[in-house]
Amino acid sequence: MWELLAELSGREALVEAALLFAAIAALAGLGALVVSKFRGSTKDEERPASQMLSNFRDLAEQGELSETEFRNIKTLLSDKIQEELKDSEEQG
Repeated sequence: MWELLAELSGREALVEAALLFAAIAALAGLGALVVSKFRGSTKDEERPASQMLSNFRDLAEQGELSETEFRNIKTLLSDKIQEELKDSEEQG
């Protein structure tokens, strides 16, 4: 490909390079669009930690989770809950 550009005159080489660059940019943009469609935005879909903890508490009360499992989940979510509380205090 570089050999082809070397054979072209200066102006033709510049046009060819610009078209090649535009094609690569378009393909990269299309690739990013496809990836974003499949991945989605996890931040928009994420539930608040307090809601997740409430759901896990319900499961524990129904016997679907052991007390140990619930305590582990509660420990894992506690940092997120603190962040949510801090954020809500800053906004409010």
